[in-house]
Amino acid sequence: MTAQRENEIRTEVKAAFRGLAEASQTLDREKYFSYFDAEKYTALNENGVVLHSFDAFKEMYLPQLKYLENYQSLEFSNVKIDVIDASTAVLVNEYTATVTLTSGETVNAAGAGTQVWSKRTGSWKLVNVSSSTKP
Repeated sequence: MTAQRENEIRTEVKAAFRGLAEASQTLDREKYFSYFDAEKYTALNENGVVLHSFDAFKEMYLPQLKYLENYQSLEFSNVKIDVIDASTAVLVNEYTATVTLTSGETVNAAGAGTQVWSKRTGSWKLVNVSSSTKP
């Protein structure tokens, strides 16, 4: 693969990651879910629980939304995208977030994540996410 093609793939994955982050921040769950490969998704959550399907992820994720009023901020740093091949890339990042809960409470969070993106369906989709939180 040429360096130019690798850069093009990085740009495509970065755009998909930006779209995922924007959908998350605006609480647009349908758009957010559109960035996942529903047939091939797995995850390792920060609490050590492994999910073997997208449906399992949705069952865990959706109930949490009712407690979330809005994102005050969501920032990503130390982002690196490694291209594995023409249809696979790994993105690692660190994040900080400030959210307002429906109770009015403000919560700050920070952590890191690894995302495996695949283009097997014709567009870049998440097939695996692992996450951790910072103390």
